[in-house]
Amino acid sequence: MGRIIIGDEILQDKLTALAKAGRFQIGLLIGQNTDDRHIIVHLAPTPVPDEGDLSSEDEDPTSPTNTTRHDPTSSKYPDSIPKVVDATVTEHARQAVRMLPGGLNILGVYVVTPLNDFTAAPSQAKIRAVLSSVHRTTTRVLLDSCEVCDEKVVIHVCSQSFKITCRTEDVLSSEGSSKVSEVKFVRGGGESTFKQLTYSYNINLNFWLPKEHQSAQSLYRTLLTLLRPWAKSVKESLILIDSEFPDDNDALDRSKTKKGGGAGGRGGPHTPPFMPPRVFTAEILDAGTPLIPAPPTPNGGGGGGGVRESMGCVKLTGSLAGLAFVHSKATVGEGRGAVIMDLVRSVVGRWEMHCDSLVEEPLSHLQGPIIHEPPRRVFIEGGGLPVSLCDYLFPGDTPTDACQSAKELLGLRIQQQHVDDTLEILADASDVENIGEPGGEPCEPLVNPGLGRRGGGGGGGTGVGGIGGVTFSITHLLILSAILTALIAIAVSYFK
Repeated sequence: MGRIIIGDEILQDKLTALAKAGRFQIGLLIGQNTDDRHIIVHLAPTPVPDEGDLSSEDEDPTSPTNTTRHDPTSSKYPDSIPKVVDATVTEHARQAVRMLPGGLNILGVYVVTPLNDFTAAPSQAKIRAVLSSVHRTTTRVLLDSCEVCDEKVVIHVCSQSFKITCRTEDVLSSEGSSKVSEVKFVRGGGESTFKQLTYSYNINLNFWLPKEHQSAQSLYRTLLTLLRPWAKSVKESLILIDSEFPDDNDALDRSKTKKGGGAGGRGGPHTPPFMPPRVFTAEILDAGTPLIPAPPTPNGGGGGGGVRESMGCVKLTGSLAGLAFVHSKATVGEGRGAVIMDLVRSVVGRWEMHCDSLVEEPLSHLQGPIIHEPPRRVFIEGGGLPVSLCDYLFPGDTPTDACQSAKELLGLRIQQQHVDDTLEILADASDVENIGEPGGEPCEPLVNPGLGRRGGGGGGGTGVGGIGGVTFSITHLLILSAILTALIAIAVSYFK
């Protein structure tokens, strides 16, 4: 028997309604994992790709994509499980996970289809392939900074009998370990009531982009490798909760509540389905700038002193706004893990979106250091969910674009007034005009806003860009990139 699956009874009503519609549908299960259960908070139908978008399973998940929408009646929408394109669901997960706060993740998939389609051998193989692909995609952006559950959930709703069944799959098992699980839908979501953690984080990182990496790795993958030491330092940092340092095993919420009267109680018939979450303030105390190892030598050995040829430098500096949610019975350790997940996923997600927006040009087009303005983070409430969501807006985007993202990727209708775009603001290029390499020329105020919500054109220079352009309070998160002919020897002590 697998872990218990729990969710609000509203989700049961939605699944039943989908079955009664009689059309095939596949979508993502969004929620939170605990030691003994999976808590589902939302069902996100997988959109239909636009013409030419994700038409092949060989599509690179980091490549630019066009806007998508959900329409089960479309001729492009699959009518059975074997016709599902793995890359379509994977791309949906890649984009949807960016909108999730820390603590929430893609738990698995739900499928609305007749029983004979669901139980067929090709269908079972397809589901396992989809789950494995989604797991790899959503795990990659965490950079091994937090524990990830290898057990994924599959909910099947029979479009003939309307029966709902559930099982879990171990995506790391070569034999496809499958367990039948009990699914419970309760009023108010039971333990799906959540506690909220907010934080801000100052980041100040400098990366040399080794030239030898570019022939084998994309710019995106190269920086992910360089970000790993930072992610490790965040994982090992001290995190205060409301200015205190409680033990990881302590309950996050130690306040006393009357039996049955709290957010997780049953309540009476007039009890609102979701109570406002209690808010905790987290403070991340890390060791500062991580020690980045020197680039490897051409023969594969570790870096050392001497001159290293480099194709550029990336500087990330500023302050980020963050948000995480944990279930009502969470421990302090779970709260800290959710904060770490949010921070790392936010930084990597912005870099990923920025790389999607770049168009590579010849080196001669770059006259000096360039300031890029990748997306800033906004926070979203509403949609009937017990948690808030987030999105990222490029320069020129508005809260309306965040509402559109919520509709396309999560199937939610959000009002513009429920989008908070005040916690991070766009950077001002004049603030970093004089930031350059030591002894070098100051940075030219050449702003590359990056075009496209989820990819596409934009981006001058050589494609050497990075995260930036967002602020919290008065500091700015910016990216400074410059093409260098050589990387001057750096003191060995810097890497120790």
